[in-house]
Amino acid sequence: MSLWRIAWCYLWNRKLTTCLTILSVALGVGLIYSVLTLREETRKRFEEEGQAFDIVVGAKGSPLQLVLSALYFMDTPTGNIALSDYEALKKHEDVAAAFPICMGDTYRGFRIVGTIRELFDYTWTSATTGEMRQPFRFAEGRPFDKRMEAVLGSAVARAEGLKVGDTFTGSHGFIELPEGLGDDHSKFPYTVVGILAPSGTPNDRALFCTMDSVWDVHAPHEKEAPGESHKEASSEVTAILIALQSPSLRFQFVEYVNDTFNAMATIPIQQVANLYANILGTAKSVLLAVGYLVVAISALSVLIGLYLSIFQRKRDLAVMRALGASAYEIVSSVLIEAFLVTVLGIVAGWLLGNGVCWVLGQYLERRYGLSVGVFGLLTFDEVAAFATIALVGLVAGILPAWQAYRTDVARDLAEL
Repeated sequence: MSLWRIAWCYLWNRKLTTCLTILSVALGVGLIYSVLTLREETRKRFEEEGQAFDIVVGAKGSPLQLVLSALYFMDTPTGNIALSDYEALKKHEDVAAAFPICMGDTYRGFRIVGTIRELFDYTWTSATTGEMRQPFRFAEGRPFDKRMEAVLGSAVARAEGLKVGDTFTGSHGFIELPEGLGDDHSKFPYTVVGILAPSGTPNDRALFCTMDSVWDVHAPHEKEAPGESHKEASSEVTAILIALQSPSLRFQFVEYVNDTFNAMATIPIQQVANLYANILGTAKSVLLAVGYLVVAISALSVLIGLYLSIFQRKRDLAVMRALGASAYEIVSSVLIEAFLVTVLGIVAGWLLGNGVCWVLGQYLERRYGLSVGVFGLLTFDEVAAFATIALVGLVAGILPAWQAYRTDVARDLAEL
């Protein structure tokens, strides 16, 4: 019988202890894997969207808040800027494309975004993957042509059961309020004319319409009829999304905007990098420390379990030595037990971690439109973590193996 078979039989003989030890290893591995995977997947999603535009221009305030609100629809805008700023910036020689956005309303928690039709034709090349991205592909319908027509992100249509031809009304502000509270926009219904295909981006959770639609809803209506032009309301936009002729112009263009206009310009990908380095990096370190602490406790469980089992089966070990098993083979069988328990714990932890990532990914997709991949290829950090855990498991088996090596064959046989 091979040493692997012998080790497996011993583990199977004490199934409860083995399963509890595997579970303790799996908990630590699952925590470490889910932290690494969620951080990597969300970072990639954030960076991919941050690469879509070179510059975001908005009201002065927090650059990170501006990026999160304008690109990810995750925060309140920093304010509004003059429409004339957009008109001037789109004519700049370094600007390849510029898209204004207007925000102020929501529909059941989803952002209503006023913009121009040309945004739906926008494509860009991912610097990470090199693929051409077209985030505004239509699943059905068409882009808006006139006031109070709306194009829905896929998540909005799915969650609310809306289809082309349906109507809805928004509510003022960025917080979903109970029905009957907040400003009444029931006199200004939107008509759904198009639904976007799923893209795994925040666009899935937005509703797009013309800027005139947003201005009309918020303009004074006591003396003017809906649909008329309202100069007071239409003099501002929330932000401007800008693609430059070359990414190398980013820093120069930011300085130009900040010095020339009563507005603030920022580089989205830079703000995302700062977010992960300065804020989420600390959270990652804390969670990883907890995960490795759990693994250390698991290794202690492996050590104690094997150490106690040596005393329980010292007679078996003595018989094996009497039948010709070498001390090396005895040591190897114990180390194999430690290795098997650790590997089974890693596999179980990997499955558990993917399950946690899938559950949290569903929440992130519904809440923020960020998709999280599961059961993908392991990253270098994950492979390094698993290798470290496997090594810790083997180290935990050294003391029990040494105890088995020091077995007094004559004494243990005399006790039979």
